[in-house]
Amino acid sequence: MPRFNPFDYIFILRPLILIPSWNFLLIGSFLAARQGRFNTEVVLGLLIYTGIMGGVYILNQIMDIETDRLNKKLFLLSGGYVTKTAAWVEMAVLWIGAFLLSIQFGVTFLILVTISIVLGVLYSLPPIKLKGRPVLDTLSNGIGYGMINFAVGWLLVRNFEWSMFTHFLPYFLSISAVFINTTIVDIEGDRKANEITTGVYLGANASYVVSTIVMAAAVVLAYVQRDYICLIPAAISLPLFVYVASYRFALNKINRGATIASFRLPGFVFTIITAILYPVYFLVLLVVLVAMRVYYKLRFGMTYPTFAQG
Repeated sequence: MPRFNPFDYIFILRPLILIPSWNFLLIGSFLAARQGRFNTEVVLGLLIYTGIMGGVYILNQIMDIETDRLNKKLFLLSGGYVTKTAAWVEMAVLWIGAFLLSIQFGVTFLILVTISIVLGVLYSLPPIKLKGRPVLDTLSNGIGYGMINFAVGWLLVRNFEWSMFTHFLPYFLSISAVFINTTIVDIEGDRKANEITTGVYLGANASYVVSTIVMAAAVVLAYVQRDYICLIPAAISLPLFVYVASYRFALNKINRGATIASFRLPGFVFTIITAILYPVYFLVLLVVLVAMRVYYKLRFGMTYPTFAQG
């Protein structure tokens, strides 16, 4: 049994993939207020969504514990550094805490928080398990990150408006396109695990075509709405989507490296833009990344994260 380390219970939240949810919450707040301010409401919103998504990521690791053990990844749970019982307890505490902090923002905010948790549960938990259902896996990611995540940020600074969802459509499309490409690189592994993802269901050829069309639609819609926050990442990424699709059709092979770059590049650009909108966010990101490097080096003797790892 590995020696107890309290920081294990922080890093099991997977801070690196919490960053996209922070980005989109902050962008949602910016779209609502048309200014980037790290006020009390925004900080509370980040804490709430960290609790929500941290709990979701813990649940995902609990459900995948045997697969992760075989693949030697995400080893805090699969390697016994955190017990399954402790993980369940931490997940519950995070969700209860997030819900209690959300009460002050009103009923609509609570409903959105609840939808976020329900989507997270349905994504990972049998028998529904959206992560293994074609199209629904893509829609749940697009809606969860590109709609609900943004709406939570919006409601921190502005009242609910149905029209706000039209602002989020380009983000829904770009996130959906990115997700489809993530399923392409995992097609073989998902087939072996009997996970029928969008990539497995459509096959690589059709998946590349669909993701490219969806990203192109995001570019067009962002341009029509004059939303440069979404237009810049989508437009920068679109040529890479076209390239990996063309490579597949020309050589009948998946360019794994370029495909991985295609779904990492938009997130990186979104992060830079978010930090420009909220300059204090640069410091937050720096603290998180340095803390991760120190933790993984001291705890496991490994260098993480690196540019080569996600």
